[in-house]
Amino acid sequence: MARTSKRKVRLESQSLQENVSVKTYMAGIYARLSVDNHDGKEISIETQIEMAKEYLKSHTEITLYDCYSDLGATGTNFQRSDFERLMQDVRDGLINCIIVKDFSRFGRNYIETGNFVEKIFPFLGVRFIAITDQYDSIKQADCNEALSMHLKNIANELYARDIAEKVTASKQAKMKQGEYLGSIPPYGFQIEKIDGKRTLVPEPVTSEIVREIFNRYASGETFVSLAKWLYGQKIHRPSDYKKYKMVYQQEGQQLRQWERESIRFLLTNDAYIGNLVQSGKHMKEQITAEHTHEPLVSEEVFYRVWERIEENIKIQNRRPLRKDTIEDIFRGVLYCGECGHKLSRMVTERKASYKEVKTFVFYSCPNSKRIDEEKCANEQITFFQIQKVILHLLKKEFLLSSTQMKKLMDFNKEAGEKRKEQIQKAQDELQKSVDSADRKISSYYLEYRNGSISQVQFLETKKKLEEKKEQDRQTLRDLHTEYSSIDRMVDKQN
Repeated sequence: MARTSKRKVRLESQSLQENVSVKTYMAGIYARLSVDNHDGKEISIETQIEMAKEYLKSHTEITLYDCYSDLGATGTNFQRSDFERLMQDVRDGLINCIIVKDFSRFGRNYIETGNFVEKIFPFLGVRFIAITDQYDSIKQADCNEALSMHLKNIANELYARDIAEKVTASKQAKMKQGEYLGSIPPYGFQIEKIDGKRTLVPEPVTSEIVREIFNRYASGETFVSLAKWLYGQKIHRPSDYKKYKMVYQQEGQQLRQWERESIRFLLTNDAYIGNLVQSGKHMKEQITAEHTHEPLVSEEVFYRVWERIEENIKIQNRRPLRKDTIEDIFRGVLYCGECGHKLSRMVTERKASYKEVKTFVFYSCPNSKRIDEEKCANEQITFFQIQKVILHLLKKEFLLSSTQMKKLMDFNKEAGEKRKEQIQKAQDELQKSVDSADRKISSYYLEYRNGSISQVQFLETKKKLEEKKEQDRQTLRDLHTEYSSIDRMVDKQN
């Protein structure tokens, strides 16, 4: 009798031990979406679960038991409905492995989270996996390093958050004390440090321009007339003043007109009566500080200007809306061929007679109203002129399409004739097969009558031939239907 080598016995024993030592796990996937997910940066519940399922594909020792999720739940405590269901299943012995996307999805109370990971789960024999943090509690060496790194990141995050809150509080205190914290001063001011505070002081040249703008508007001028006056005086608008460091246009510099909104913003800025209204990142409300610096205009002029602007807005709102009977079918698709600006739609009404009022619709380029170098030569085009151009283009396109359609129809007709030939050949072959089956049945019947074959043999053979005949006849019917449909299609095209 041959003996088994000791080496082979050891290998078989080792293999058996390895197979026995592979532990299997029943896993619960846990996902959470924060209650304060306002910026949309957190990954959705579905994506978290899908990520965990993808992880399971490469870990065959883990079987998914169930998925648990808390939507709109804070991570600062563990009073969450599906988290409690998860822990109940752990206590009931239904799962012994928990998988999360990262530690923060499990909880943001890092003391409690650490207590679960380091004490509770090991005591309950639960394997804990945080995928993106590369944490797996059964990989002890790598695990400790990953947990240590994660805790350092947590500490850094909390430190950074604390610093940010202190910086915000410091800025708020400075704003309340009237210190200007902006990087660029309002037009007409410059920044100087007075008693250690960044303070707005009048800039000699631009401050006079601001006063003139206020006085002119208070005297009855409009935004349009102010823009023309500023352009005529060759005064750079605020953004170009910042760019060129020059108040007035110099040789080689482009002069662009002041925009309506820039003038309105200047005329409604509290800084010009010595007040500061400031805000910053992470601040929910604006902070107002009064009498923080020297004003450029009196409160009387400022509020007279403010009241006039408000009154103009009310007048515009009181104007009855003109009933637009013509649908704007070109909304958002018309652009100026000269400068590329989107065209604006205008609707006017003119009396055609004593009783009849006609409505005219036209489109114009907003840049045609400019007074600077960006002025566009194109002025306006009527709705009916555009219709005429579009109709002409559609006719050309239709003629082209008709030519293409004819080619397609000719191609379909040719393809149909080829298919009909194929069908005819197939029908001929099938009919021959049916006729052949009939002849064979007759032949076998004669052999049966002559005693050459038994009744059983005849009936079995006849049954097979009848089945084949029925299959061929069904195919013939299908081909006939297809042939007829090709004829109908060709007739329709003609």
